Amino acid sequence: MNKFSCQIGLIIASSLFVLSFPLYSIFWVYPHFTKIITFEKEVSAKQIANHISKMLVVDSTNNTITQESITEDFIETLKEAQGDFDLTKIKVFSSLGKVLYSTDDQDIGALNTNPYFKDIISQGKIFSKVVHRDEKTMEEEIVKKDVIETYVPLMRDNHFIGAFEIYYDITYSGHSINTFIAKSRIIILLVSFVLLLCILLISFSTMLYLKKQLKAEKQLQMLKDKVPSLYNVSLDETDE
Repeated sequence: MNKFSCQIGLIIASSLFVLSFPLYSIFWVYPHFTKIITFEKEVSAKQIANHISKMLVVDSTNNTITQESITEDFIETLKEAQGDFDLTKIKVFSSLGKVLYSTDDQDIGALNTNPYFKDIISQGKIFSKVVHRDEKTMEEEIVKKDVIETYVPLMRDNHFIGAFEIYYDITYSGHSINTFIAKSRIIILLVSFVLLLCILLISFSTMLYLKKQLKAEKQLQMLKDKVPSLYNVSLDETDE
């Protein structure tokens, strides 16, 4: 029984090891692709925001962005950046969360009262979210494309003066990644299935061999047990 117990334990351990590959890929490797894209867009958004912010006129009295900061030259710069970097949308927020300008006129004047604006962005931290088609953004807007919504805080002397919100269209790159992930999953699952099948076949053959070996050992032991009695019988018959 010890041999069979060890074999069963080996089968279970090997099966779990093989199954860990697709699970590792699904729950760690593939989500990492999204994190990489998000990080890349965050870096790009910060660079764009830093470049654009040089055109802003900051209110020296309150050390913040005001409606007067949105000049015609600045608006022209925003439009050029939107075309050059293929941005879906750009918003400019005051330090209080009011939309001072947006490439979508309907957004101008709206107030962002969400906790993340005060707790994260106003603390000088970049905040991003991947939003898929027909889902809501962080401001409850439904998008028609896959986008990365990134907030970039603007700081002056460690003081929060406003923020940019930049939307990147990732429909094409997202589709390419999803296609790659789907194909990779199929390949990994097939390879894992073949390996698991091989392990089970080898283990089944080994268990059959152990079973036959155990049966042979029992038969041999039975023969050994009968030898002394047969020997005694032959001696008694000789004496007579």
